[in-house]
Amino acid sequence: MSNTISINKKNKIKILDQRQLPFKEKYIITDNYKVVIAAIKNLSVRGAPAIGVAGAFASFLALNELKDKQNFILEIRRRLKQIERSRPTAVNLSWAIKRFYYILSGQNKTLDYLKKKFLQEALTIEKEEKNVSNKISKFGKNLIKNNYKILTHCNTGTLATTGPGTAFGIISYANKIRKNIKLFATETRPLNQGSRLTIWEAEREGIDNYLITDSMAGYVMSNKKIDLIIVGADRIALNGDTANKIGTYQLAIMAKHHKIPFYIAAPISTFDKQSSSGMDIKIELRNPDEVKKINKIKVTNAKKVFNPAFDITPGKFITGIITEKGIITNPYKTKIKELLSV
Repeated sequence: MSNTISINKKNKIKILDQRQLPFKEKYIITDNYKVVIAAIKNLSVRGAPAIGVAGAFASFLALNELKDKQNFILEIRRRLKQIERSRPTAVNLSWAIKRFYYILSGQNKTLDYLKKKFLQEALTIEKEEKNVSNKISKFGKNLIKNNYKILTHCNTGTLATTGPGTAFGIISYANKIRKNIKLFATETRPLNQGSRLTIWEAEREGIDNYLITDSMAGYVMSNKKIDLIIVGADRIALNGDTANKIGTYQLAIMAKHHKIPFYIAAPISTFDKQSSSGMDIKIELRNPDEVKKINKIKVTNAKKVFNPAFDITPGKFITGIITEKGIITNPYKTKIKELLSV
């Protein structure tokens, strides 16, 4: 398992640069919070839980370099807002940053104290995400039986979570106790996070895997008799509507047609109390070059490109949501409120 994000004794953050995978394993090492923000924006680190961890470490770095002057509280609040805005759709980032705002609201506002508290909180968030990832994987593994063919989308392994993963973690756990498991992974346009990252992780985990293009999914469902589809999530509304990597919505619709169970695997931190439905979720639009180029090579002369990073899958198409506290099914509204109130 690769160490996606970590901090060393010199208070430098080490981030596995996922843009270089699968052909190179390179790390970004920095004590500058702006470098971490750039890594989040350019997808050197991605996946909702991992973004939350990266944001937490960036928050510590942002404070750690400040001097004890009268207005440092105003400055750290400004920097936290910068970090929070680096990716708009994945709720885990704002969830993590809110925890640092809470520390700032306390009585002790000396710089030395806050630096210790910020570091402790960042390390706590990292540990929590690993534990949550393990619990999700254990709850979900029982959905997979011997000889199952499983379809997944984008990347939801250790690269996306810092632990074993969400959807991919479930598949990895099941592969250790079930026989003849087969994984079908979409390439996941436009950034190829399936072909570059999920296949890379599957090979390292010894999971029998097949790479397919996004447009093959319907044919594979009918022709290969897919038994189960599991994907991750970047934000889940209170009614179960789920934002995930672009292409998830069409998979859910095809799964419904083929009567294939379609599951979301995500930590409770991915549920957004401020979003009553998918209509409230902001969808990030990214650089057109991510579609116009592959590995920096131009493949089209298109003048206009629409490049949303995520889409919304209505809760009615989702068989169940696998969390660290168990699996919930429709009706989601009541059960999600119960999860968030515990």
